[in-house]
Amino acid sequence: MTTASPGIRDFTSDQLARVARLFAHDADATSATGRTSAERQRHQLTKNPHLEVWLVTWPPGATTDWHDHGAAAGAVVVVRGELIDRLWKGGSEHWRELTDGDEIAIAPRTAHNLTNVGDEVAITIHAYSPGLAEMTPYAWENGQPVAIDTTS
Repeated sequence: MTTASPGIRDFTSDQLARVARLFAHDADATSATGRTSAERQRHQLTKNPHLEVWLVTWPPGATTDWHDHGAAAGAVVVVRGELIDRLWKGGSEHWRELTDGDEIAIAPRTAHNLTNVGDEVAITIHAYSPGLAEMTPYAWENGQPVAIDTTS
């Protein structure tokens, strides 16, 4: 007999996207934070050791800078806005244009940079599994992202 708690502990990319879509279609969740700030704002919608969901508002030009989510896989759903996701995959940079309703999956330890390229505030929902225990920042050097050592 096992004493583990019931429920999903490991989410697939499809499951993360479904969770993000559920929150994206919840008017109460998508109005959970202000939209007038000059800086990107994050509002945590739910969290447990296996899943985190965030609402992010992006004023025009707001960016994450290059980073990865450590061991966490992610899914992003665009509620409103125009964003570009720059992704480092297979030794080269890939660009994804995102608008209302678009969704992306982000594999663990994958460097990317998400930026609002529109003229209006963008709103996105992010789901991560497991929770965000670590994030690695990167600098763009010689045509590629290079992890920044934050331990020194």
